[in-house]
Amino acid sequence: MRREGYQAYGARRITECLCALSERMASGVPADIQGVRAALDAAHRLQTCLTLFARGYPTPRVALWKRRLRRILRALYALHDCLRLIEWVAAQQPASEHRAGVQRALLRLQQHSERQRQTLQRAWERWNAQHIPSEIRGLSRRWIESFGDEAVDPAYAQRVWQLFRREQLAALEAGAATPAVPCGRARALLDACDLLAPLNLPLDCPNDLQARLETLDALRFREGSLRLLTELLDAERAREQAHTGNLRAFTRIQKGWVWLVGQFQRFSA
Repeated sequence: MRREGYQAYGARRITECLCALSERMASGVPADIQGVRAALDAAHRLQTCLTLFARGYPTPRVALWKRRLRRILRALYALHDCLRLIEWVAAQQPASEHRAGVQRALLRLQQHSERQRQTLQRAWERWNAQHIPSEIRGLSRRWIESFGDEAVDPAYAQRVWQLFRREQLAALEAGAATPAVPCGRARALLDACDLLAPLNLPLDCPNDLQARLETLDALRFREGSLRLLTELLDAERAREQAHTGNLRAFTRIQKGWVWLVGQFQRFSA
């Protein structure tokens, strides 16, 4: 089995995914949730590429690239989920006794999203400051120029797919502390099927994988959002105590905030 044709194919796909991510982030952090979602999709596909075609690149460099990319992915997820939660909160129509708490929660979420934008910007700047895009392009170009005309060996590609599939399914089925891990594995499998589709391999993926991903992602968003709302409420209580020395005025805010949490629990159940 020869790997050269497969690696040249992978180098092209890695370069495409890298360019897609760079385009999504070209002017800094995307301004809206659609832009953040597009950047998240591009980053996920690049991460999957760096696993599927890792053997064509120096192992220590791939490990570094993936660590830096995971920082970007975590920041993108945090910003995306915060923006999604902001949209939901802004659409609520609370009664007058709950309005102050909901408005305060919305304000704190908006401030939190700005902090997440800064985190994402720092992660992106570090990715570029270490010249990772240029390094990936340079190493990929060698494969394309040397073996770009060579056909992909289907036996080699199938072996790589089977190893990748086994690893992802094992992590997907294992009991995880949070839904984020199996969610990422399900997404990696779907991305891999799409990336390898032009090779016409027998990609035996579970038929219910898309439905499982949607269920896991909804659970991940629900757990993360409830945790964030609780953390922000605790911070608001501590801030009020520090500023006024008592919590008398906070009672009204808390009442609306707790109502909001209850509404979200019913919405996301």
